[in-house]
Amino acid sequence: MRQFRTYTPPGWVVTCGYSIKITFEQGLKGHVSFRFAEQSEALTACATPTCGETKRVKADASLGEEVRMNGLEPLVTVNPGTGAFRAITSDLLAETYLAPRPPAVDLNSVLTDDAFPWAASMAVAPLETAAAVSAALRSLALATQGLNPDEVELGALDRDSRLYKHLAALCDLWRNAPGALLEDLQVYAHVLACTSGDALEPLPLVSADSCGFATPIERRLHVHLLDHHDIANETFRKEWAARRAPLVTGAAEGTSLWRAQQGLTGASIQSGPLDDSLAFFALRDEAEEADFAAARAQRLIDQGASPHEIGLLMPDEISYFAQLQRAFDAAGIPLSGLPVQPDRRDIAGETLLQLLLCFQAPAPAMALASLYISPLMPWSSETGLQLAREVMQGRFEPYAARSLTGRAQRFYKLVRGNIAQTSDGILKALEQAAQLLSEAAEQREAVAAFRAKMGMMRTALSQSRSLDWTALYRVATPATPKPSPSEAFVEGVSVFTEGAMPWRPARHLIAMGMSGNRWPRAVSASPLFLDGELRLLREKTGLHVETRGDALGRRLEKLRRQLLCASDSLTLLRPVFAPNGSRQAPAAALSLVARTVGNGEKGTEDAEALIHDLRARPRESWPFAHRVVEATTDAQPRAVPEDGILRLDRDLLRRRLADDGRMRPQSPSRLETLMVSPLAWSLSEFGAEPVTWAPDGLNVMVAGTIAHDVLEFLFPKDAPLPDHDQIEAAVPELLSSAIRKYAPFLQRSIWAVEREGLLRDIRTAAHAWRNTLEGLGARVIDNEIGLQGEALGILLRGRADCLLQLEDGSLLVVDHKKSGTPKRRARLEAGWDLQLGLYREMLKRPEKTGEVLEAALAGSPTIGVAYHLINDQGVLLEGLRAPDGIVTVVEGEISRQAMDLLITRLAEVGAGLIRLNSEDDRKFFEKTANLAPYALDASPLVSRFMMPGAEADDSMEDIDD
Repeated sequence: MRQFRTYTPPGWVVTCGYSIKITFEQGLKGHVSFRFAEQSEALTACATPTCGETKRVKADASLGEEVRMNGLEPLVTVNPGTGAFRAITSDLLAETYLAPRPPAVDLNSVLTDDAFPWAASMAVAPLETAAAVSAALRSLALATQGLNPDEVELGALDRDSRLYKHLAALCDLWRNAPGALLEDLQVYAHVLACTSGDALEPLPLVSADSCGFATPIERRLHVHLLDHHDIANETFRKEWAARRAPLVTGAAEGTSLWRAQQGLTGASIQSGPLDDSLAFFALRDEAEEADFAAARAQRLIDQGASPHEIGLLMPDEISYFAQLQRAFDAAGIPLSGLPVQPDRRDIAGETLLQLLLCFQAPAPAMALASLYISPLMPWSSETGLQLAREVMQGRFEPYAARSLTGRAQRFYKLVRGNIAQTSDGILKALEQAAQLLSEAAEQREAVAAFRAKMGMMRTALSQSRSLDWTALYRVATPATPKPSPSEAFVEGVSVFTEGAMPWRPARHLIAMGMSGNRWPRAVSASPLFLDGELRLLREKTGLHVETRGDALGRRLEKLRRQLLCASDSLTLLRPVFAPNGSRQAPAAALSLVARTVGNGEKGTEDAEALIHDLRARPRESWPFAHRVVEATTDAQPRAVPEDGILRLDRDLLRRRLADDGRMRPQSPSRLETLMVSPLAWSLSEFGAEPVTWAPDGLNVMVAGTIAHDVLEFLFPKDAPLPDHDQIEAAVPELLSSAIRKYAPFLQRSIWAVEREGLLRDIRTAAHAWRNTLEGLGARVIDNEIGLQGEALGILLRGRADCLLQLEDGSLLVVDHKKSGTPKRRARLEAGWDLQLGLYREMLKRPEKTGEVLEAALAGSPTIGVAYHLINDQGVLLEGLRAPDGIVTVVEGEISRQAMDLLITRLAEVGAGLIRLNSEDDRKFFEKTANLAPYALDASPLVSRFMMPGAEADDSMEDIDD
């Protein structure tokens, strides 16, 4: 070792050897000792300043990186010439033994062979099945001594058992497609077949003992490397042991931290009282955890600790990386070893995947919406948002598309056109789409990446005889940006992730994320092997394939060793809420640590009793400096007015005006929203209602629209009634047509049960409706007839599903509903039906009537209204007499209560008043009015600004009385 005494001015760089440099951010006077390493090796550096501070010197953290082995301690070699320590990875072994590049194997294609017992699963879930088989093959290979499938003795197993069939299939896969093994195992197999003379450089090991958690193949590899390279000399072994000692020593005996470190995995450690070396805190979420950690680190630094003496142990989750970076940047504390977050996502891959999803007819609504807002689209972001919004509202031919021109119009027509479902058709469509993407300068790189991916897509399409969508999706799947390892510096708070062992000791350790499925992570069950089967395999053949219990034990021991890096204190942080807002249970590790704490009465303490909610503790006991912002003494406006009424001082009915200056007409559905929730109606009027992005689904509104469409074409206007045979023959095709128009997702095979249910319900309803029309002597004047009129001082507009004329000339307005009779009848009898009442009012004072409606209204006929309930084929009629046994006649004012409340609401919003809902409204509308108050769920703002139940709106009670 060469020793230098130097003074480095601020901003200078000392370059040592090939590609190694040490950067000093501030002047540093002291001894700096370092070793030179070859270009491919790591640098071990340490600084011993005489001024009492260590200034952010780059240090090696490579030995703490994750290694693809089960053993908790990686194999480590030392370069005899430079003294640099390196972890033995598959990449290093491949370079040293010149391992050939493994052949590429498409496991998905291999597993589709009917000879494998997973062929049926591959047809349903190919990616998941291939992943499960690959994981099982790896587990089996790790349990062998020489990575040879012939080592698996199957003779002792029952040939008819599930275990035998899966093992035999895995061995056949291994023999016939050795490339199915992951690359690291193929490298190990190559090394085991080599002699010592094949190594290009010596790799002396620093330890002759294997890790207790190493798999059989890892232990065999260890012995093989010892045979080839021997053990390192005693000087290097001692140096390595000295470097590792602080990481495994732990806290002083007798402290709470020592008991937690030693007793985490079940060692016989006597519990004891809690002291200052161990603390538990409950925080709100990840963001508050990060703020706590930064504030705690600042307090420790203020008390004399150096940043490098503080460590953070956190989950391998990008959200934690971002929150820690934010909080520590705000505190001005450097972090050492925090993974670097990716700068951008794979826009090209996302766009290609969305295009494929849209080209595979029928296109899912969310795929269309996601494509429309892609930055690579040939239209503005505002246009994309409008297109996506309309699609998610169920409008597959958006109004915004009518204004598209040029490239944008051609791209839209391509996406929504009929694309041939063949390899050539899809390839042609993709080629056209690639030429129509955005020409914006800032998207040139992403567009180039998209066109580069097209090369792989051409290959996939040309090699497939038939259109294999699964293979295409696999090619198009966007790359998941992964955080990259950052440089680790001596002077900075150390960051340790759950997947790696700590790379240096810490006096104070803050462990984050102690909630939910973490610490340790739960071990998922193997779809191929049950734990009982693996134990039987071990008993019969001696083959030790890791069980879930083995894996859980290894993860617990890994956590214990991670906690061992702390010598003075351990702070465990539990986030109560997950990022999605759901409450999380404490992690299992907290209960394991809690059993080492005694309370003097019960023997051990409960984890929940030890975890302190920071807000519930006195501020003077908080483990960091803080400042409380005093609340202002000025009077603050209430979140909601005391009387529950928002005053906007403008006529809300006249916010939207027609071309002639009159207020735009209101539809019955909008007025029902106003009746139930004036706030929800107002948000809709201002265009502020939320649009929920959710997967395609069959709900009552979609089913009702489809049923309406079938009945409209099955019973056209001025046509004789179809007979029952004609109904049986026509309904399936009409249903298919309606599904193509309004719910194309239902054409997919996974919706077969729902399609059959719709077909059954609509066919039964059609037969019953035909009998009803015949019994009433009615003829269909028109379907989906537009109605417009004036009532209650406003203009009304709506569409009636069906308008009938009876033999006596009276008219019957019919609304088809995909629901049942009992609840609808209860609503009518209670006087809370608004829709039919508004239809009748529009017909009494109509505007802009067509020839058909004008002729029907000539002579002022009596007008009745009716609901046709499809689910149980009932018909509820009001306002006309009907023959006995044909329909159910409802007597009384079916809309009185609803109309009275609507009149009140119209007067209020006309005066600029918005009455907020109360917490009792839902119960009132469901129990008293017998209607589903959908408007209360139209926006989260409605429930957020509800008045307490005790201050309920009296207007509805007055109406009901």
